[in-house]
Order: sequence, then C-alpha cells, then structure tokens
Amino acid sequence: MNYRTGWSDATKHIDYPLLITVLVIAIGGVFAIHSALHGQPSAGGNVRKQIFGIVIGLGAMVALASSDYTQLLRRHSRWLYWANIFMLGVVLLHGHSSRGAQRWISLGPVQVQPSEFCKIILIVALALFITQRREEIREWRTVISSILFIAVPLLLIFKQPDLGTALVVGTLWFGMMYVGGAKWQHLLLLFFAALVMFTGLWHFHILKDYQKKRLVVFLNPNADPRDTGYHLHQSQIAIGSGEVTGQGYQKGMQANGHFIPEQHTDFIFTIVGEEGGFVGAIFLLALYLLVLERSLALLIHTEDYLGRLLIAGVVSMLAFHIIVNIGMTIGVMPVTGVPLPFFSYGLSSLLVDMTAVGLVLSVAARKDRILFGT
Repeated sequence: MNYRTGWSDATKHIDYPLLITVLVIAIGGVFAIHSALHGQPSAGGNVRKQIFGIVIGLGAMVALASSDYTQLLRRHSRWLYWANIFMLGVVLLHGHSSRGAQRWISLGPVQVQPSEFCKIILIVALALFITQRREEIREWRTVISSILFIAVPLLLIFKQPDLGTALVVGTLWFGMMYVGGAKWQHLLLLFFAALVMFTGLWHFHILKDYQKKRLVVFLNPNADPRDTGYHLHQSQIAIGSGEVTGQGYQKGMQANGHFIPEQHTDFIFTIVGEEGGFVGAIFLLALYLLVLERSLALLIHTEDYLGRLLIAGVVSMLAFHIIVNIGMTIGVMPVTGVPLPFFSYGLSSLLVDMTAVGLVLSVAARKDRILFGT
C-alpha cells in the first residue's frame, strides 16, 4: 500500500497536545538543570547544550511526524541495527570511561552515548522483526528468535557495564512482544527465567560491586551510609524539605549545597521536589501521565500492527524511565543510572526520547490509513 503525505498535510494531523506537553517538560528541565548547576562554571555551557538538544529534537519530531514510518523502517532499520552493534563495539574498544563505566564516545566537545541510541534503534528494528513474523508470534520459536535478535546489543550494553539500559531493553522487548500478541504464558516463564539468571549473575560475581551495593542499599538504606545510602538519604531530605509548595527556584538548601551527586542528571527530580514541593512534583507527574495516556490512546486506536508495536516500545521505554528514576529518588526503587525523560541533562538521552515521540507522532498522523485504504 502506497501512502504518501506532504509536509503541510502531515502537520495538520500532528498530535499537538502530545508534542506541546513534551516541549513543556523539556523546557522545565532546562530550568531545573540551571538550578542544579547554579554557581558552577559548567552551568552556562550545559544549559546551552540542553537547549540545542531541544531544538534538534523538535526538528526530529516534526520531521518524523511528516514522514511515513513504514517506509522509513523498511529502508533503514536493517543498517541501523548493524551500525548500532558496531558503535557499541567501538565503545568497548575505544570508549571514554567515567565512574567505572565505559559508555561514551568523544566527538569533539560532545560526549555521545551509543547505548542511549540503541534503545530507539531496537524499537524500530524489533518492530519490523516482529511484524515480519506476525503469524507465528504465539509460537516458542518466534519468541526465542526475538530474544536472539536483541541478545548481541544487550550483551554489549551489559559489558560496559550499563545495567539500567539493559533493563530498559528488556522492558521494551517485553512490552512489544505482549502488544504483538505473544502468549502471556511464554512471557511470564521468561520473566521468571530472567530472575533466575539475575540470581546467577549475583552469585557468580558477574555483577559489579557498586551494582550489588545499590540493591543492598535499596533493601537497607543504612547498609552504606557514606556512599549510595548517603546519596539516597540526601535525596529524600531534599524532596521532603520541599513540603507542599517548595522552597522556591534556586533556593533549595540541598541543591545550593551540592549535597546530591549527579543532581542535574539522574537525580534531577530532587530539584522539582525541593524547589517546587508537592505541587511541582504532581504537576510534572501529570505532564508525564498525559504523554503516556495520549500515546496509549493512539496505540489502542491505531489500525496498523507495525504502528502499534512502535508505540508499545516507546511507551515501555518512557514508563520504565519515569517510574524507576522518580522511584529511586524517593527510595521505592533501587538506584539505577537511568535519566528522567526530556528532563535530565544529557544530549543523547534527550534526542532519543524526542525522536521516540516523533515516531509516535508519525503513527498518529496515519492511524486511520487502513480504514480508509489510502
């Protein structure tokens, strides 16, 4: 089926509430990053980089919304998949190391994290992979072949090590297979198999010590009071001190004292809780719920199987990030290095998240094409 649409025609069908909500979150993130880095020499440069990322991300969202996602996937998903594996391999051989992890490639003044781009590439490639096996989706061989499809990039990510992104990949695979029609019994069995595998990784010391420590601290915050436990404790103090209406922009004691590490990246939600209080936190959560609700509504009303898989992957990825990131700052989730979508500082993660929403917008603009046969 040939489906073409011009730029002006496609922009008429853009889901503007979804696009605007994402932009509001991203702009709010710029202010939060500025506050988190207040008084530091890197503040101005990092804020400018984040604004640059928003501009590029907006362009990507509109460009994808005006493009036919089916044509894009069929033309580009295969080479993107192999290019992704190549880049992950380059990271292990020549990547930049920081805090015991080797995840970045230096491109001039910019640090690129290929594992972030791996998430959106796997959503695209896996969606086409599942679609091509739609008739056999309820068979074991299809489920196993889909696991093998993501196995190589998953292992390369785990090797960096980047347990958080590896868990994201597993989550989006689960969401896409479920929406694709796989048997829930198969998925449940594989979920328990993953738990057994995790136990083995722990027992045979394959997991790094700091990864184990994060889980131990989640179960007992006093187990490591000077490192991970300290960070969690300071995070909870910051959010709790915001009370109902917050302490005001750039007036947070924890933020100004720089007591919380990575406050402009992984722990950015503490800025919202401390300076915006309960009201600010609820407002941000409401914006995220709107993004997920509109995406899920599109998934339900989209007639195209491939389009539903793309949205399922994007929703699974975003929901995992939101729940885990906010959960770890308040102590209901283990500390994991996953950013808060559109909000945390980081050019790679910002571009990936906005590109993912662009795919959802592309599906939204064409959700009725099968009904009308255009």
